[in-house]
Amino acid sequence: MTMAGHDRSNLRKVRLYGVLIGLLGLMMLPFYAMFSSTLKPESEIFAAPATLVPSDPSIQAYLQVWTQTDVLLWVGNSFIISVGTVVLTLLLAIPAAYSCARNDFVGKRTFLLSVLVVQMFAPVVLIVGLFDVITQMGLFNTYLAVIVPAAAFTLPFNVWMLYGYFKTIPVALEESARIDGASQLQILTKIVLPLTKPALVASVTYTFLYAWNRLLFVLTFLTDSAKYNIPRGVFSMVGALQTDWRMMLTVSVIGIIPLLILFAFLEEYIVAGMTAGAVKE
Repeated sequence: MTMAGHDRSNLRKVRLYGVLIGLLGLMMLPFYAMFSSTLKPESEIFAAPATLVPSDPSIQAYLQVWTQTDVLLWVGNSFIISVGTVVLTLLLAIPAAYSCARNDFVGKRTFLLSVLVVQMFAPVVLIVGLFDVITQMGLFNTYLAVIVPAAAFTLPFNVWMLYGYFKTIPVALEESARIDGASQLQILTKIVLPLTKPALVASVTYTFLYAWNRLLFVLTFLTDSAKYNIPRGVFSMVGALQTDWRMMLTVSVIGIIPLLILFAFLEEYIVAGMTAGAVKE
């Protein structure tokens, strides 16, 4: 490559990275505005023109949230609901996806498409029917009232993603283990699942994030304030006559921190899991 061609290539890379950095800045602007507002006094939040940098930053809002709200309880409930949804979803998605990937049976394509149909419905459309089912099953005002519907709506994505990943694992590995006397359960747990770690991490992350942000299910199926999650806790801070927006934004920031930590540690696996199985060999 000539010097001129090398310079043009570098210039294209600079332009590309410049555009990506600009887009990233636009995407992060709302989060920065939310965080900076938690450091401002109430009067400055609604000042015109708006200020990007607090004139007198203070962590008073975080101290007030810590002492005046049940934010720790809300975070704990969010973890219970999210982890419960992840466990239930994977217990159903792994056998379904593996069976479809390794077996050809009558109605297989119809089954996979019917699972995908669930993804087409918005939860709000089915909320009345879900309320009747939850009530009749005796799950109302329990964590399962939120976990079960959340798992149902995350199941299609997980089945299809794990199905695509299982298809990329050579069958010869399982046949070798079967010759050595391994049972089907041992093959799945000791050979297949360790090889699908990126896909499993991506499934866990997607499901955890979905369940963490559920407001509709908690708002409909839980009346006990001791079971509120972060979104429901934020919603409960909306007053009839007055709302402390700084406190609400502070709780929202605290609720985002666990998700940022999760993505920071699992980003590599998430990308690998999302892209695996996308190319048919």
